[in-house]
Amino acid sequence: MNYIRYISKRYLFSKSGHNAINIIVKIASFGVLIVSAAFIIVLSGFSGIRTFNLNLIKMTDPDLIITPKKGKNFEFTNNLAGVLNQDKDIAAYSKLVSEKVFINYNNKQKIAKIKGVDSNYYKVIDLDSTLISGHLPTPQSNELMMGVSLANDLSYMLSGNNFEMIELLVPKPGKGFITDPRKAFMSKYFMPVGIYQTTPDHDSQYLYTSLQAAQALLNYKPEQISAIEIKAKNPLQIKNLQARLKQYLSTSLEVRNRQEMNQLLYKMLNTENLMVYFIFALILLLALFNIVGTIIMIILDKKDNIHTLRVLGLTLSEIKKIFMIQGFAMTFLSGLAGLILGLILIFLQQKSPFLFIPQTNMPYPVEFHWTNVLWVLLTIVFMGGFATYIAILKLDRQA
Repeated sequence: MNYIRYISKRYLFSKSGHNAINIIVKIASFGVLIVSAAFIIVLSGFSGIRTFNLNLIKMTDPDLIITPKKGKNFEFTNNLAGVLNQDKDIAAYSKLVSEKVFINYNNKQKIAKIKGVDSNYYKVIDLDSTLISGHLPTPQSNELMMGVSLANDLSYMLSGNNFEMIELLVPKPGKGFITDPRKAFMSKYFMPVGIYQTTPDHDSQYLYTSLQAAQALLNYKPEQISAIEIKAKNPLQIKNLQARLKQYLSTSLEVRNRQEMNQLLYKMLNTENLMVYFIFALILLLALFNIVGTIIMIILDKKDNIHTLRVLGLTLSEIKKIFMIQGFAMTFLSGLAGLILGLILIFLQQKSPFLFIPQTNMPYPVEFHWTNVLWVLLTIVFMGGFATYIAILKLDRQA
C-alpha cells in the first residue's frame, strides 16, 4: 500500500505535460477553496445573527413565565408565594397584569398592550438600561413608560417637567349588547414619564406602569394578576427549575421558558440555518463536479502511465485507489485551505470589524462554533469522496 500512496502523492503534486490540464486543476481547486470559505463564513454569520436575535428577546422576555391555562388572570396565593420564595434557583420574580388597551391622545388613537408591574420587575428584566428619555414609573403611581415606536406613532415627546396625560380605555367585562358606548369602556388617565427602546415590535406595542394602576384600570382585586415572570440564578438550571415549578404549582397554571414563549422565532431561525446549509452544500457539490472533470482529464492524460502500471503488475483496483487518493486529497486540501481562510476572515471580523450592517455603525455579527467547522469538514469529506468515486468510474471503461 505504500507504493500506492507514493504514486498518488507524485500525481498530486507533479505537473502534467499539458499546460491546459495544470490550469484546469488550479481552477477546480480554487473553486472548492472559495466555496468552502464562503460556507463557513455564512454559517458563522447565521450563528451570529441567531445569537443577536436571541439577545434581543432577552431584553424583554424572562427566563420563565407562569400564566393561567384558562382565562386571563389568577390569584396570587400564599402557597404560590411560598413555592417561589423557597426555591433557591430563583434570583427574582415579579407579579404583573397585562391587557390590550385603547390609547386616546391628542386626537390620535392606537391599540397597545399595558403591563402593570411591581417593583421587582426591573430585577427580572433589565428594562431600565433601555431608557432613552425620562425615568421609570414610580411604584403605586399612574406614571407610564412607552416604547419609542409607540411614542413616534402618537407624536408624543417628553419635554422638561411638562408631561401631558394620555387616556387608556379597556372594554368592561360582561355579556349582551352594548346600548351606550360611553358606558362600554373603563378609562383612566396616565402620565408618561419615560421612553425606552428595545426591538421595533416590542417598542410599538407595550406600555409599562405600576401594578396597582393597571389593576385599578382593569378593576382587578389586589391579589389578581395575569402572570409571574421569573429570573433564574443559573441559566443552565432553567429547565430543571421549570420542571420543579410544574411539579409544585397548581395544575391550572403553566410554566413556559423563553423558547416556548417564542416558538415561531426559534423555528424560523432553525429553518433558515438548515436551508443555508443545504444551499451551500449544493453549491459545494456543483464545485466538486469540476473536480470530477479534472480527475477524468488526469486519467486520460495518464493513460500511458496506467498501461505501464498494469504491465508492472498493479491491478485495476490498485490503480483506482491511486486516483481515488489523489482526487480525495485534492478536494480535502482545497476545502481545508478554504476553511482556514474563512476562519481567518471570521476572526478578523470579530477583532477588527470590516463589514457593517447597512445604514448603521454596528458590525455584522459572526460567531465561531466548532459544530459549524465539523459540518463543513464532514460535507467536504463526504461529497469529495462521492465526486472522486464518480470520476474513477472512467477507469472501468478503459479496462
